[in-house]
Amino acid sequence: MRYQLFIFFILLIWNITANAQQTAVAKQTPELIQLSGLVLTVDSLRALPLVSIRIKNSGKGTYSDEEGFFSFVVKKTDTIVFSSVGFKEVEFIVPSNLRSVKYSIIQPMSEDTVYLNTAVIRSYPTPDEFDYYFVKATIPDAYYDASTRNLRKKTLETLSMNMSMDGSEAQRYAAQQQAYRYYYNGQLPPQRIFDPFAWGQFFKSWQKGDYKRK
Repeated sequence: MRYQLFIFFILLIWNITANAQQTAVAKQTPELIQLSGLVLTVDSLRALPLVSIRIKNSGKGTYSDEEGFFSFVVKKTDTIVFSSVGFKEVEFIVPSNLRSVKYSIIQPMSEDTVYLNTAVIRSYPTPDEFDYYFVKATIPDAYYDASTRNLRKKTLETLSMNMSMDGSEAQRYAAQQQAYRYYYNGQLPPQRIFDPFAWGQFFKSWQKGDYKRK
């Protein structure tokens, strides 16, 4: 009899301890909720795409798709912030008394009117004064003529022919020469003087007069 009472007492203590631990874990770990819904405009109930939906004071969040739909995981009592350009920012607090792990909402957003400062447009008294300030005073004749000469096709071709190679071009040329030597490693490279196709191109150019002094 004493042995049975001892076993019963041990089981009772173990059950109470297990329940206390589960209660403490449940209090420390908030329940997760799958929050989903639609973001619409207040006036026309039009779906709002690419609305920033984030948890306040946290780096977690998502965006609404093209149909205004969103879905992500939150915790109870989290504050959800909806923001979009041209609309007022809206906050939504997840209820703490939810019994289901899924919760759906429809979040309306109203447009935010932006007021700009008044702009006064004044015209110039005469067309000649307008041409002076917007044409002659902006681009002097000497600079305009110089820029026109520098952008000529012949000038650009001359500059490109006399310009030395930069670092990337020099590296590419060196790599090509090294690959050419590796390709003919152990044998003599071909000589263009014995190439019949090169001689054919030379005779054609000579007949056309490409080598005549201009």
